[in-house]
Amino acid sequence: MSEPAEQPAKTRVAQAANLFDLRRIIGGVFVFYGLLLTVLGLFDSQEEIDKAAGVNINLWAGLGMLAFGLFMIAWALTRPLSEELSEGEGPASAAPPVGVDAAALASHQRGGRPGAHDERPAGPDDPRP
Repeated sequence: MSEPAEQPAKTRVAQAANLFDLRRIIGGVFVFYGLLLTVLGLFDSQEEIDKAAGVNINLWAGLGMLAFGLFMIAWALTRPLSEELSEGEGPASAAPPVGVDAAALASHQRGGRPGAHDERPAGPDDPRP
């Protein structure tokens, strides 16, 4: 179990993660521009509609952006980032790294630079060329 001093820090980290969740930011931008285009589309003249081959493109694009923005915000509110981060904690939940990144991680864990060889001089039984 966590110590009482760690709880406020975890809560603060969770609040910061939720505040800067990209789903909220992207959703807010799409809602703003969706509302703007929807209002413009509601008051478009017939001349502007005819320019777009008879389609009230501002209205339809605005409604689409509004729906997408509301979806992003609803997703961020129903599954907060702090919950997703806490579900991912623990050694069993993370998959081991694979490929080039695995080599860089292993080198970093040994304390060396990725791609750098050991700085010791090569001895007679050293397998390096």
